[in-house]
Amino acid sequence: MRRLLVHALATTLLLAGPGCYPEIRLDDPDGSPPPWDAGPTYIPPAGKCVQAAGVDLLLVVDNSNSMIEEQASLAEQLPTLVRRLVDPPDEDLDGVPDWAAITDLQVGVVSTDMGTGGYAVPTCASADFGDDGILRTEGNGPGCMPDYPPFFAFTPGGGTTPEEFAADVACVARAGTGGCGFEQPLEAALKAVSPSSRPTRFFRDTTGHADGLNAGFVRPDTLLAIVVISDEEDCSARDPELFDPSSPVYGATDLNLRCFVHADEAVQPISRYVDGLTALRASRPDLLAFGLIGGIPTELATDATSTDGAFIEILAHPAMEERVDPENPNRLVPSCDVPGRGQAFPPRRLVQVAQALGAARSTVQSICQDDFSPAARDLARLFGTRACQRFEE
Repeated sequence: MRRLLVHALATTLLLAGPGCYPEIRLDDPDGSPPPWDAGPTYIPPAGKCVQAAGVDLLLVVDNSNSMIEEQASLAEQLPTLVRRLVDPPDEDLDGVPDWAAITDLQVGVVSTDMGTGGYAVPTCASADFGDDGILRTEGNGPGCMPDYPPFFAFTPGGGTTPEEFAADVACVARAGTGGCGFEQPLEAALKAVSPSSRPTRFFRDTTGHADGLNAGFVRPDTLLAIVVISDEEDCSARDPELFDPSSPVYGATDLNLRCFVHADEAVQPISRYVDGLTALRASRPDLLAFGLIGGIPTELATDATSTDGAFIEILAHPAMEERVDPENPNRLVPSCDVPGRGQAFPPRRLVQVAQALGAARSTVQSICQDDFSPAARDLARLFGTRACQRFEE
């Protein structure tokens, strides 16, 4: 729903030597981000994985009022995702699993509700901070408990089956539909996984939660995987006044269209999120993955073997053009519209994050599919092939 903000940043792999890497840290001792190189392409490590890693998976779930069916579809396919990570398939029938089984899995959930800059806006109950990128603990759905821990931990052979583990995660991933209609998934994700020692600052000069309210979720030696599930575009605001209904700066624009019309001056640049997430895995850029289940046309869904050209094709597709709907001028033209399921809108900024991180670390699926099993299989392949501590020398 916003203007195209092109940012082609990607990272080159920093190797200490063939098949090995330097020590992995969340921070340098002085609290500054470790150095990392910006290059024209991201080069994934070569060779067979000889030591698998764990996965820290953050699900960023849109909890606005249009997400009932989509949250249900996600919950249905969580067992597929978990099972394939810990018990990889052999789809090429060569007698060898397609990737090494991950050592363990942690899953946390945040919503896309980051408030509205302190301004009272309909559908946004908490104007100041919303859910603030804090890991959800509230259960929702039949058979669910009222409360859960901030994140879930699974170790293969630990007495819990993938299905049982996924059922608990689903109780929290069904985040409900009472959240703010101004979705800010990128800001929510970055605040959730950033430690307070990082220079990145959020609304009202606050810091990230990774070493505070979300402590223990992001570990230093795992694959950090972020998955956004939303039928809207990201509106991570740089200027909180964007949400002020009576703003003298933005007031001439319909409130529903402001994130689109004023993207250049009032919405955070894509580089904030590419840089911020990449810095968390500066010495091991391959231990970062990004997935999107968003409003792209179903035929444009990528997979874990796609090239970077797939993102160019998505952004160039006519359905991904952001333009005001002439039949409903307080919104944009939907990018996909499925009878009985609902509409979704062009997630250009979210696709651009995937594009900047590169196809080796990103995948984009369509939220307009009524069955998320292709998305679950593809996310498992991406995470499974990236979750590696050591490659053969």
